Amino acid sequence: MIFRPESASDIGRTVSELVAIKSLSGDEAPMADCIQSHLKGFGLSCARDANDNLLAIIEPRQPGPALDTLHLSGHTDTVVPVEGWSSDPWKPLETGSGDERRLIGLGASDMKSGLAVMLHLARHFSENTNRLARLRLAGSFTVCEEGPAKGKRNGVNDILKLQPGRWALTTEASCDENCPTIALGCQGHAVAKIKLQGRSAHSACPENGLNAIHAAAKICARIEKLNASYKTATVLGDVRARASASVTLIKGGAAGNIIPEHCELTVSRRLAPGDTIANVERELAEATAALDGVTATTSLRCDAPACCVDPHGALFRSATAASIELFGCARYSWNRARTDLVLFKQAGMDVLNIGPGYTGQAHVAGEYVRLADLPRSANLILETIRKLDEWLAAGKR
Repeated sequence: MIFRPESASDIGRTVSELVAIKSLSGDEAPMADCIQSHLKGFGLSCARDANDNLLAIIEPRQPGPALDTLHLSGHTDTVVPVEGWSSDPWKPLETGSGDERRLIGLGASDMKSGLAVMLHLARHFSENTNRLARLRLAGSFTVCEEGPAKGKRNGVNDILKLQPGRWALTTEASCDENCPTIALGCQGHAVAKIKLQGRSAHSACPENGLNAIHAAAKICARIEKLNASYKTATVLGDVRARASASVTLIKGGAAGNIIPEHCELTVSRRLAPGDTIANVERELAEATAALDGVTATTSLRCDAPACCVDPHGALFRSATAASIELFGCARYSWNRARTDLVLFKQAGMDVLNIGPGYTGQAHVAGEYVRLADLPRSANLILETIRKLDEWLAAGKR
């Protein structure tokens, strides 16, 4: 065990440093400056593009093909603070004791604790005595995972142009009350935009109009019913996934005395394993049918379907063996959100996620990470990487 329990304070200081830097999507430059400074301090050169994506390569002692690379990846942006914060989101606050010692701040779980662990792992593997034998490490710190910004897109797309690979391990939150879990994959995400066209009229004579907001209410009810109809799907063992559908934005109406002729809705559809875009298109057509004369125009965007680790692959076996070695068991989970795993999977890589963040803490007021989970996660990632390197060094493919 390289990272002893007492190293929680050391890694925690790095988390605090990162939390204190405001890095909303599109404004990641100060965060990139900080991370680049850390990497330079470890003696690592770092490629940085115009969008503030960072890529640091740690070559093994016996470099092989470019594909013999594992991407250790995390995003540098956060969402905007939600309502309900009782403290400054960018002023790290430490509370509690023992295993419940917590660090509170925006991005503490999603995912500046993951970035901090990545930096401490980079320092470890950059030392000559700790260099891997055959596995190349690509530390990627990317922008705009939480959402696009003007002139920027999700940075994983740009990193993949610079460095191919066979595996990717992201460090999003995967801890629960016991220990880090191995997140086997994540949902896909489709976003539907629905534009409704009715006919305006004076609200004194609603029968003369076609109410677009009333039509939107029908769609909302249908989406709610659709969401309730989804069944759970088995991913592996007792790990389950479940699709979801929600109306997340609605806009319509011109004045309090006018029957609205326009209304727009946004539907967030989370894809479980086995879901297809064809399924989503069919659901969308059914949700927008028979609107009492109001017409619907729809558009649909999906960057990727759900993705899952290969349960027979070297990455899964390495993580499982590492968890059993460290904690006496291997515990698995599933991320119902869409994460960057889907982009690495689309690039042909095998993927999984292990991170120190506490499951369920993303995008909430008072977001926190438990300090005890920092070395636990760091050790699980480190041992997974070591075992994957041993598998590669043994000449297996």
